[in-house]
Amino acid sequence: MPSLKQSIGSKTHVSKDDVCFLMSTTIIVDELMQQIEVTTPEMVYCAVTTVGQREFGMAMQHGLKAQLTIIINHDEYDGQKQVEYNRKMYSVYRTFVRDDGDIELYCEARLGVN
Repeated sequence: MPSLKQSIGSKTHVSKDDVCFLMSTTIIVDELMQQIEVTTPEMVYCAVTTVGQREFGMAMQHGLKAQLTIIINHDEYDGQKQVEYNRKMYSVYRTFVRDDGDIELYCEARLGVN
């Protein structure tokens, strides 16, 4: 779903007018004592930006293909490694904590998913 309004074009203030889903994974044990992995989505408000040329180049050096940066409130992030945005799954390969209370999630597309 595209944003209905543009982000305020400043690095210090970002308008979180979009949504994404942080995917939390937990392991439960069933009645047969088998471990089952359960993934739970958590909806959060976000702002999505493109990855800069420098970040793209650094990611390529490590064998990653940087796709986008998702900015969310730092308090809502608990180390999740998967994010769903626009019905597409992404892996979080790096994070950056900002001074304004937000965190940037640097994401790459997950191959073989969707």
